[in-house]
Amino acid sequence: MILSFRPILKGVLNASMFDMAVSAGRNLLANYNLLDNGEDAFYWTYHPAIRAIFNAYFKLTVKGENNVPMRGPLIFCSNHSSFLDPIVVSAATTFHQLHWIGKFEHFVEDPIVKSIFSMWSAIPLHRGQSDQAAMQKAINHLNAGRCIGIFPEGTRSLDGTIGKLHNGAAKLSVTTGTTIIPIGMIGMIKALKKGEMLPKSVPVAVEYGTPIYTGDVKGRQEDWELVKSVTSQIEAELHRLVGDRNHI
Repeated sequence: MILSFRPILKGVLNASMFDMAVSAGRNLLANYNLLDNGEDAFYWTYHPAIRAIFNAYFKLTVKGENNVPMRGPLIFCSNHSSFLDPIVVSAATTFHQLHWIGKFEHFVEDPIVKSIFSMWSAIPLHRGQSDQAAMQKAINHLNAGRCIGIFPEGTRSLDGTIGKLHNGAAKLSVTTGTTIIPIGMIGMIKALKKGEMLPKSVPVAVEYGTPIYTGDVKGRQEDWELVKSVTSQIEAELHRLVGDRNHI
């Protein structure tokens, strides 16, 4: 039933012309060199409302905010089990605007979602290959003092357990010397797991873990053993934060 309903929903969303309107607005802002300002305004205009909605609908609880420095750049690394995860983490993060690295397909295939991702200044990533353009854009954001959001598992978990982590987040951190903030998210697998269309109202918790510092090894991204050791630190902290509480 879900599989037959999805193409219909996609057609309805495409017919809404929402994406066309957003694209026209982005082009207009770009013509006046105001696109970055427009994206920032979009993010912070809707951030309080989205957080209030998530607080009410998911009974969102946030812990460990004292582990998050007030100033960027920072790399936020979370476990991943739901399509809504980037919105939940962004809503939970009070003082920082997050630029998420997301799979390229979201930017070309999914109606409305692709516009939201674009207006959030998210970074499209071609999965399964070395995407230097995405890496360079992330580096530019971090060098400008901004914050990046990454799901180091690379895809959503089907049962809530933490899968094998890729090394991209660790490499980005070592390249720039940017501090990593691990995030444990519990409950989203029950709220909206992969393949479902409508989220359930269940308690969701976001916890910021112990920061991982790489400032003293900045620029050593070609040392692959070092990069893998940072990935192992991220993995260990995610397991500590999540444990078996997110398993279904």
